Amino acid sequence: MAINDRKIEKLKERSAQLERRIKEDTAEKKRIDTQIKVLSYENLRAELSSHAMTADDYVQYAKLLQKMADHSVSFADIDAMLDKFAESHIQTENKENFHEENKIF
Repeated sequence: MAINDRKIEKLKERSAQLERRIKEDTAEKKRIDTQIKVLSYENLRAELSSHAMTADDYVQYAKLLQKMADHSVSFADIDAMLDKFAESHIQTENKENFHEENKIF
């Protein structure tokens, strides 16, 4: 019985030791996580200021990127759509100008 009592005491001590380490490690993890957040925020601020963007602009840009990714649309796709739109707009204007010139008063 004395042998078991000694084993129990040693295990209790080890358990308490582990408990303390868990608390210390948890506190250290929280400090590290906080430092990561601060550094990430600083990176974001630097990125925003390098592009002269406000936080709202960045949020809109991030939403746009996500929407593009959701619909498998690239910047090249948008560029091509804008080119087609511009061509169509120019053709419409040319037709209107042609009709205006050919009107008889």
